[in-house]
Amino acid sequence: MLTYLFQWFGVTLTIAVCGGAFWKGARAEQEAAAGLLLSFAMTLALRDWKWQGIQWGAFASDACLLLLLTWIAIRSPRYWPLFAAAFQLLCVIIHVARLIDPGVRAWSYATGQVIFSQWVFLAVGVGTINTWRASRRQLAASMPLPTADPGATLR
Repeated sequence: MLTYLFQWFGVTLTIAVCGGAFWKGARAEQEAAAGLLLSFAMTLALRDWKWQGIQWGAFASDACLLLLLTWIAIRSPRYWPLFAAAFQLLCVIIHVARLIDPGVRAWSYATGQVIFSQWVFLAVGVGTINTWRASRRQLAASMPLPTADPGATLR
């Protein structure tokens, strides 16, 4: 029962962060959200449900997402892509650790993947919120102040 709760939490987080990035984010947030959705779908489609060895499909999708997030981090003046790419690098390193040492158990392998991928989503979510707040401040600064009649109370 608890396992299903965690799975629904991951799906809900994916929908919330990626939906918010497409709705209120700038181009960098939208590119990262598209990459996250594609990586999420590829991981689910190519997953080995026995967890016997390395998850090659997840390894490939995580490596591609790392390249995308690194490209976004190089082009962007913001800080959130650096954190997203760093956490994604940790996801890829966990795959490499499992490749080097087959003694890494499936539970620790899966748990590390989940934890660091959630941090990637958090970084994209923080970037989206900061972009949205900055656009609201810019819009508020560009709006003219209301003029009132002499003696009127401004609210």
